Amino acid sequence: MIFYIFLGVIAGTITGLIPGLHSNNIVYFFTSISFFEKNFSYFVISMVITQSFVDFIPSVFFGAPDTDTFEGVLPGHKLFLEGNGFEAIILTIFGGICAIIFSILLIPIFQQFLIINNEKIIFLIPPVLIISSLILVLSEKNNKLRKIAIFVFIISASQGILFKDQLFPLISGYFGISTIIFANKKNNLIKQKNTATIKTEHVFDGVIGLIGGAIVSIFPGIGNNLAAAIIKLFRQNMKTKKYLVVLGSINTSNFLFSIPVLFVLNRARNGAAIYLKENFIFTEQTYILSIITIIISAGAGAIITIGISKLLCNKIQKIDFTILNYGLILILISLVIIFNGPIGFIALMFSTALGTFTISKKVKRSNCLGALIVPALFFYLFVLI
Repeated sequence: MIFYIFLGVIAGTITGLIPGLHSNNIVYFFTSISFFEKNFSYFVISMVITQSFVDFIPSVFFGAPDTDTFEGVLPGHKLFLEGNGFEAIILTIFGGICAIIFSILLIPIFQQFLIINNEKIIFLIPPVLIISSLILVLSEKNNKLRKIAIFVFIISASQGILFKDQLFPLISGYFGISTIIFANKKNNLIKQKNTATIKTEHVFDGVIGLIGGAIVSIFPGIGNNLAAAIIKLFRQNMKTKKYLVVLGSINTSNFLFSIPVLFVLNRARNGAAIYLKENFIFTEQTYILSIITIIISAGAGAIITIGISKLLCNKIQKIDFTILNYGLILILISLVIIFNGPIGFIALMFSTALGTFTISKKVKRSNCLGALIVPALFFYLFVLI
């Protein structure tokens, strides 16, 4: 078991550092080429938990998004450009640790809630998605920006429908390359600080993120980033640092809550959850071993993330920022072509155009989440009708 946890930590670190390479890919790869004993489930759990910590590093330091953390590109990379990239990472780690602690305590209650409200939940999905869409658009400051936001939402929704199963290229365009293009104007990188401040009030932000993670696990179409964006809209005074704690908590707790959702509602959000459903037998013993795996992996993921972040803080300011940005754009394009092919490249071009338009018009790029919301809305409306 320890061997599989160790391998999971290594795999989670790799998938976290490379945008577009997700734990799902690793699970599919290993299960397709060999037979694994039951302990491989601990590898899966360890990998996903570790990645939930590490995958903020590309978002914060490079503005390179992952499908689970792209909302963190905006506040996280902003702190990085101000010389506080390490603190941004520590805040997401703190959110993840809060998620681990409180999720373990609340999962039995959450599972009982799902059992009682099983049949009601599916009917709530369309209205929740519609309300979420309205909140995104109407949160703009004035009517002019709202009109632009509606346009952005409609276009992104169209792209989401047109480029089905091309999530990584769309996200890379909306939140990655468009961010890098505008950041390319900054040639001098401020020296990064190796300090961070965690306040007791951040525990509350971690709990808020926990609620978001539970919601995300229940309602398809409401991803980690949309949940964080909606929470931020309801808490208008939420500062950047609090927001990162919330996003870190959502990113980790989402997977933890997705396990009871899988077993009670028979609905899987990712390949890792599907593997666990098909190969993992939950008993009192395996439940305890799973908790041990989660705690070990979270500790390892946090330590590794801190170590890599410190290394980057000491080295990255020596790199020419303009050259770095061009290199990142090339890397993202290459990854899209490798993982998604020609169609993915076309999707990337369209989404990058919309992302740069959104930035230039000064509307929230959260409106680009129409690419996720509307396809999910259509799917569940069709199911219910």
